[in-house]
Amino acid sequence: MVERMERTLPVAAVRDPVSRRPLAPGEAIIGRVEQVEETETGERSALVRAGGQLIRARLEAPLAEGRLYLFEIHEQGRWKAVPLSRAGAHSLEEAARQWQRAWKLSDAALPVLRQALKAGAVVTKTEVVKLAEAVQQTGQPDSAEEVLAHLFRRGLPPSPAVFRTLWAARAGAPLASLLTELKAALAALPAQPGTVALRQDFERLLSPSLFAYETAAHVALAARQEGAEPASALWARLGLAPLTKDGRMALREALRQRRFSEVGRLLGVTDEERFFARVAAVDAAFRRGELPRAEAELWAAARTARDPALSVFHWLRRMAARLGVGDEAELARALKTGSAPVAPSSLKGLLLRLLHDPETSGAKRTAEALLDRLDGMAIASGRDGAMEHAWLAFPLPLGRHDSDLVVYWQGRRSHERTLDTDYSRIVCSLTLEELGEVVVDMRVQRRIVHISIFHDDPQLSALIARLSPLAKERFQAHGYRLSGVDVKAASAACPPSLFPFQSGGSGVDWRA
Repeated sequence: MVERMERTLPVAAVRDPVSRRPLAPGEAIIGRVEQVEETETGERSALVRAGGQLIRARLEAPLAEGRLYLFEIHEQGRWKAVPLSRAGAHSLEEAARQWQRAWKLSDAALPVLRQALKAGAVVTKTEVVKLAEAVQQTGQPDSAEEVLAHLFRRGLPPSPAVFRTLWAARAGAPLASLLTELKAALAALPAQPGTVALRQDFERLLSPSLFAYETAAHVALAARQEGAEPASALWARLGLAPLTKDGRMALREALRQRRFSEVGRLLGVTDEERFFARVAAVDAAFRRGELPRAEAELWAAARTARDPALSVFHWLRRMAARLGVGDEAELARALKTGSAPVAPSSLKGLLLRLLHDPETSGAKRTAEALLDRLDGMAIASGRDGAMEHAWLAFPLPLGRHDSDLVVYWQGRRSHERTLDTDYSRIVCSLTLEELGEVVVDMRVQRRIVHISIFHDDPQLSALIARLSPLAKERFQAHGYRLSGVDVKAASAACPPSLFPFQSGGSGVDWRA
């Protein structure tokens, strides 16, 4: 028997604002009848729990209390109710299969129906079919279902486009390898004015010297001795103002304390683009043998410094803005008008310009893959109740081969939208030439810090034991207490890119 319901009256809504809109014809949702009532006039109504909302609807035919129904929305606000389970039945898989049979869908649709049912999502038959096709294209149904679960749990649009960007974020190629592929594709294009300009913009945006800040700091400290003419000459080539004795002492102390933002200020870099250009020019002169011998020896020593942390810090500070993950509004305007920014200042802007340039057809596939991954990172980051999470990948030119530094953060924000520094979790991964992939998981709870490092190098535990006192000192300087650092097997690590798609706990007690 087919039951119909007419006129819905939302009583309470606890889901995301995306899901609070009125249901439209063609959409469907799973609901359980919680109570059937009859007024004094004989009119019967039901309270239906559907998608996190409690809905009161007038009945035109009887519905059974406790029973699960597939409600299909027809024209004029009428609901067609198809029974899925008997009263008291709670099998998710059974209900998903009944939904599949009701819509005459293939087994490929089951992961979509299962996760839509679990999240109480509103979907159409067409959306389910297209999502099922997108899941099949991944060739990894189990992993793809985790992405579906995230999509429905967050109340994101159930479209293949959103799924593909999330999938690219979770399982796509690293940004560093995609950028290498894109540079090769651009280099292979004919030397037309548009492609030449794009190459130059990509080079300017993504290829400043990683060693720039570290080298400048070493040159500055080499000038501390009176008469250190080579250091002074190199410093002048870099276009930086001379440092006083007190300035050099402050720079040395800031380096010792690892206060890298202060080091950047003390070096006096006011125009970063010009600074990078001068560093590149000095390095090119060094490689061509054009520097005086004393300057060349000092530059070589500075270039081979074994601690690139200062330069990595400033690279990441720069790249956090230059990736363009937050450029959604600008990109939306560009897509709406069919044009790209005239002078894009981010990777996203450059990729958009590339896609609109008819001369760059050979590089469009890689550009699309990069955009999907960047968009996926932005979409995958979000809020789950009181908690927020975000993850980013940064292409890092460390060593002979570029790799991604991937960072996942989970925490709370205050009413002023500032981070709660007492409670958070940060997970990082980086692939190094000698060590391979290293995953670091840091939990902060009531300003007590515990760090887990996932790697199989047998010497790592001894190294951690030597460095832990220094780490404790650094944390104490910022008001934190390091409870311990442990080394675990690499097989037990969870990559940061998988965390947003997990529905489990964070491993941190967030209760104040």
